[in-house]
Amino acid sequence: MAEPFDVLVIGTGITGLSAARQALKSGLSTATLEGMFFGGLVTNINELDGEIAGSGSDVAAGLMMEATKLGAKNITGAASSIGREGDVLVVESDAGSHRARSVVIASGARLKRLGVPGEADLEEKGVSHCADCDGPFYQVKDVVVVGGGDSALQEAIVLAEFAKTVHLIHRGEKFRAQAHLVERLSAHPNIAVRMAAAVEAVLGTDEVTGVRLAGGEVIACSGFFAYVGLEPVTGFVSAQIARDAGGFLNTDKDFLTAMPGVFAAGAVRSGYGGLLVHAMAEGIGAADAARTYLR
Repeated sequence: MAEPFDVLVIGTGITGLSAARQALKSGLSTATLEGMFFGGLVTNINELDGEIAGSGSDVAAGLMMEATKLGAKNITGAASSIGREGDVLVVESDAGSHRARSVVIASGARLKRLGVPGEADLEEKGVSHCADCDGPFYQVKDVVVVGGGDSALQEAIVLAEFAKTVHLIHRGEKFRAQAHLVERLSAHPNIAVRMAAAVEAVLGTDEVTGVRLAGGEVIACSGFFAYVGLEPVTGFVSAQIARDAGGFLNTDKDFLTAMPGVFAAGAVRSGYGGLLVHAMAEGIGAADAARTYLR
């Protein structure tokens, strides 16, 4: 039987790749486990807004290249459970069983659905989650964006470069987004803001034709984008590891969960800051904590 890895990182978003790179730099044998494409949600962003410049894809590709050059074993597979055999942790996936002395959970989070009728049925038929990817399909068409945080405003601004009108619908009385994004929003005359409103249904049969608001008003549109928060990817995580009210994993200050040797970092973790710089810092911190644990 092969020797266990020193560190197995579940997830190859920015946090996971940062953790893998840091562990490898520390001389630890390291593997990554990912069932989807590397990079995570950030790869949907063509122009990053913040301390790190460039596109999300470029940042992720750079981290992946570094980790691979340093000797990471990249395993393609979706994690299904984490268990223990004596002193060794065993992660099961659809690619087999993977043994490690420590595990970093960096599986991230996915965009929540609004959960209204028609949304799931019209996925990829006008219901989208990536303005940078799909914006060009809505040249001179009307689209609806739902949400009031940074992501909703960022995506509305991107879509305004293509769409005839972007209807931005927020159930609150004021935006939760950063002030500079609210200011940028006001510079686009084709973004129509509707506050204290809620989408009740996405309309259409073979494609999106509109949305119905609570109260009955219908807004005609060809595209629908909801940015109403994130939910952690934790279906494979044992109930032994405590979660907060939103389902995000609880850790101590050193990213250690309630399961010895298992750490959690980034968007899957309760208390995560939410910025790309936080994702990188938490990945590095979790790898350093794993190194200390192993010693």
